[in-house]
Amino acid sequence: MSKANRIDPIPRIPKEVLRRILPSENPFVTDADGMIGRLNELSSKLPRRYGWRYRTVEGMRAEVAEIAASAKIAATPAKALPFNLLYWQDQLGNWEAYSIMNTLRIADLARSCVWALAREDAVCASLLARSALETAAAFVDAARTVSTTIIGTTTDGKPGLILDSDVDLRTTVVTSEELERYSLKTIFASRLPESETIYNPTNIATIIARISKIPAQGFVLSTYGILCEAAHPNMLGRMLYLHKSEPGPRKGNELRILGPGNGPTWQLLAEAIVAAVSWASATQTSAFALMAETIETVMGRLKTAQ
Repeated sequence: MSKANRIDPIPRIPKEVLRRILPSENPFVTDADGMIGRLNELSSKLPRRYGWRYRTVEGMRAEVAEIAASAKIAATPAKALPFNLLYWQDQLGNWEAYSIMNTLRIADLARSCVWALAREDAVCASLLARSALETAAAFVDAARTVSTTIIGTTTDGKPGLILDSDVDLRTTVVTSEELERYSLKTIFASRLPESETIYNPTNIATIIARISKIPAQGFVLSTYGILCEAAHPNMLGRMLYLHKSEPGPRKGNELRILGPGNGPTWQLLAEAIVAAVSWASATQTSAFALMAETIETVMGRLKTAQ
């Protein structure tokens, strides 16, 4: 099998790195290899080639027109069902493709991050871990939003669009402009200058802050803060090159020894890196399952309506 057709597994966290950061009170640090193993298992089940049926607005309108023309001459009361099938197959196809692309991205980031850890390449590992955490956070936020909107219970206690028992999918067209707008700024997110504002994603810091309010997830925000400090041109990232301090002739006066390689700050960064890549691996896996369950539920509901 060629390199292009396989997903290499993410290696285990190097033992010498774990010796530096264990014991830890963070389960995502103590069981990092287990969390990464979940992502490896998921990645091994992904199709090597996935067919994403992508439609532009014009393409979608053309198919809708064809269905409308057929409905005019069809002698069946289930005239809404073909529209619902097309609409939800398109919507869910986009979310399924997003799930696969995000999993592949997390796997690539996590794999390269662990390789960097093995080299004790702190700068590279910090950047990769931060990206992995951001990527997983955006996806789990999307999975929860999509699931709640379609098959869950909304904040006002109403059932999701598809599980509402009062809706007959054979006679009622069910769509969601809110979900369509959300998909544009999530699946097709972009902040390039030429992109329209509808594609501007929610600030990732806002998403991470929201996730950190969930029980047992409070460490995500502090971990992200450390990795951001390392990524930005701030002092923490530069302190990596501080190897030791020698007392000077008076209080408040010391000689700091700088040089290449990792100083004591490496231990702080290493724990944040391992926590981030572990959390990203586990979160991507659970969020993928939630998105898959949502898609399966909707398709089952549509199948029953036929």
